[in-house]
Formats: sequence, structure tokens, C-alpha cells
Amino acid sequence: MKFSRKTQEELGFYVYGLVDPRDNKVFYVGKASGNNRAFDHFKAFKNESKKSQKIDEIQADGTKPRVDILRYGLSSEETAFEVEAAIIDSIGIENLTNAVRGHGIERGRITAETVEKLYASAPIQVSDIEECCIAFFIHRTYSPTATEQEIYDCTRQFWEGVSAKKRQDLTHKIALAVVDSIVIRVYSIEGWFEAGATFSSRKRQGYPNNRWEFVGQLMDDHPLLGKKLVEDDGSPLIAVQGGYTYFPR
Repeated sequence: MKFSRKTQEELGFYVYGLVDPRDNKVFYVGKASGNNRAFDHFKAFKNESKKSQKIDEIQADGTKPRVDILRYGLSSEETAFEVEAAIIDSIGIENLTNAVRGHGIERGRITAETVEKLYASAPIQVSDIEECCIAFFIHRTYSPTATEQEIYDCTRQFWEGVSAKKRQDLTHKIALAVVDSIVIRVYSIEGWFEAGATFSSRKRQGYPNNRWEFVGQLMDDHPLLGKKLVEDDGSPLIAVQGGYTYFPR
């Protein structure tokens, strides 16, 4: 199926869901702009993504995914991004085949307790952190509807290029799970292993060289838990290339 030109014009910016007809559940959320992008997912690509695997599974069962339009006639691409991200947060990325939560996640779904900490509690300047920590930025894989095991796993896996000395000597024994500059979980680091060596709730196809994961314990009473991390000028701590950073700097 494809949309006619007239229908494309009427749709404008729109957000769609790919639906498994066997249970009528949305398994992927996307956005498009007056085109047939929603149907491009069904083309025969050599792709091992979770989305492609789900499509193959549905088709192997003798049926095909359905496209549902979730919102259309949106005023701009930015609005479409916001709607897409809100729907992903509502369903929970762990229940979808999307790789990331979407755009605008700094204003995305969080608990009332977290948003209160974000705006009401005194921030911590990262230059004041003296304890040896590793901050892992997990905003792309974190979901407020995730289980504790899932949050733990997306914090500890699968990091590239972690310092061999820090791994072997355990010089940094504290892991901070950071979402939009807020420390949402703190874990002790008991040991490092090659990626894929320990039990995980996350499914991954293969593990590239030089990727690592740690094992540890949740620390409910750490003083940084629930704190907003800021730079010396008061700006929020932002994610760095590679996805993690060491403290003290």
C-alpha cells in the first residue's frame, strides 16, 4: 500500500505506528512528512535491527504489520518530533523496537519525584565531586517504565574504550546513571568483564572488540543520588562523546 499524492498533502507532518496485527500492539513509532516513509520499513533490506526482525517474524506467521496514523496535520517537524517522543515515552521504549527514545527527551517522561528533584533541589557542581566516579549518560536507552534490571543493564553495558587501568585496579568504584543531568541511580562497581560475559536483560547481536560491562550493587543512600549535575557556570552537565566521563576530571 502507498498513500496517494492527495492523501500525502493532507497528512503533512505525521506520526505513525507499526502494529502487530496478532495482538494489535504498536511495536515501532516513527514520524514522516507528507510522504510514504511509513511503508518503507517493509522493503527488503538486509537489516538485523529489532524492528526488521519483528517485521520478519510477523510475515513468517502468515500476516503483515499494519500502519496506524497516530497524529497528522502537525504544524512542523519539531512538533512531530515532540509527539513521536511523547508516544514512545508513553508506551515505553522497552516495549518497542525503536533504538532510542526520540527527540526532545530532556522534556520527556519522568516521575513526579524526579522532576521535583530536577527543579527544587540544589545542584551539584561537577568540579566539587571528589569521589572517583564514572558517569554514564543513559538518556537514549533509559525509560521511566523500565524495570530495575533494565535500568541497571543499560547503565553497565556496553561501553567502548574503558581505561584498562581503571578496570583492572578498580580506581573508580562508583557508577552514576545520568539522565538529562540528573543522577537517577548509583551503583558500586565490583568488577569489569568483556561485553556479553554476564547475564543481561538486553538483547544484542554480537559484541564489538573493546566493549565492556561492569557488575555491581545498587546504592540507595549515596549522596549524589537524585542530584542535578552542573558545570561551574551553572549549565547542566551534558552527555559526552562515548557516553561516559570520569570524575574527578
